[in-house]
Amino acid sequence: MQGNEGTWDVIVVGGRVAGSTLAARLGRAGFRVLLLERDALPSLPAVSSPIIYAPTMAMLDEIGADEAAYAHNTPRLYHMVNVSRAFQARIRIPDYRGRDYAYAVDRARFDAALWDTALRQPGVTGRQQFAVTDLLREGERVVGVIGKARGGATETLHAGLVIGADGRFGVVSRKSGAGERDVSSRYPTSVYYAYWRGVLPLPEGPAAAAYEGDGPYGYLVMDSADGQAAVAIEGRSDIIAPPAGDSEAWYEGLLQQYPALWSRFVCAERVTTVRGMRNVGNLYREPGGPGWALVGDAYHQKDPLDGQGIYDAVATAKALAHSLKRWRQGTLTYEAALADYDETARVLTYGMYKTLQNRIRTSFYAPPALPEQWQRWIADDPAMGTLLGKMLTRQLPADAVTLLAPGIIAGAIARGAVRDFGSQVRQQLRERLPFLPL
Repeated sequence: MQGNEGTWDVIVVGGRVAGSTLAARLGRAGFRVLLLERDALPSLPAVSSPIIYAPTMAMLDEIGADEAAYAHNTPRLYHMVNVSRAFQARIRIPDYRGRDYAYAVDRARFDAALWDTALRQPGVTGRQQFAVTDLLREGERVVGVIGKARGGATETLHAGLVIGADGRFGVVSRKSGAGERDVSSRYPTSVYYAYWRGVLPLPEGPAAAAYEGDGPYGYLVMDSADGQAAVAIEGRSDIIAPPAGDSEAWYEGLLQQYPALWSRFVCAERVTTVRGMRNVGNLYREPGGPGWALVGDAYHQKDPLDGQGIYDAVATAKALAHSLKRWRQGTLTYEAALADYDETARVLTYGMYKTLQNRIRTSFYAPPALPEQWQRWIADDPAMGTLLGKMLTRQLPADAVTLLAPGIIAGAIARGAVRDFGSQVRQQLRERLPFLPL
């Protein structure tokens, strides 16, 4: 093994969203940080939830991330559109601290921009194409990592703390033996996505459009950077199951099964490979142990259906940085800092996590048997749209929305019936009294 003379305060394993934003915060707090990434950036991750809302952008502002860089040539999305076979509904994204839009970011560009942001901070050094293979230990305590650069010799890198930001199947969580908690595996889903160029726009302009499939699955088309669109298919794992070695033909074939959707692809071409994940994990892990900690997907992973993956990565990184800063200042022991981080991170994520599990069930496994007319009334209801928009932008807690939903749904049905009755009356008056300005 090749030794390394330097000893870092923190080694962060994984340099995408969680790792880069954590490194940036720790560097600003005075830590000497080594940020390691196994891939060369820019590049796409294996699976992605690329939409970000204003609360995520506000946290990126705090570390000096430049919106003009990470969202370069990316359209602002002011609407979300839900499309079923029978109707279409539009939800306006509500304002949050001066931003009333979202982005479906190009993850390759986004991740690279956050990496650059981290390396601009004092005390942060980065190495790409460095693969960590094991943890270095002294007794029960982790004191560094073992790995190597692409084409290089094995190295040992020492640190006071090793943090795994290396995703769902990362080395740090596996090698540390981090325990799993709150595992939800009753309703497994799978997701596959690719980027396309030339997808026809909706009349509403750039948007994130969700399409209801014929079976227990759905489609999501999000207008993204450089005239491209991120196009995902998600559903029950027993249905979303491409043949071995043929995922790309399977993926395009499933898009073609929805004529109204496929009509947007008449002039389009796929510009990336099809990427995805089978049986998406839904769980929390232990926040850390002697000499190690976890953040982002390594700590908390969930289905991308709610589009909150990037928020979770940035939010857990912020929570961990705050707790470690208090540890460095001596106001918390290391064990207390881990507990503080875990509590804060769960406050930020757990309500949405539990709400998501119910949404997976009702979307793909046990959809409610509502009359089509009722579904249209609910989808078209402004109050329901406002409620969902404020939940997605974290202005209302997800569990509070769950409590409010029954009353809102009942009201939406009543208001929809009144709207339809009023439309019928106006139509009859137009036919009988065409001279009236109705």
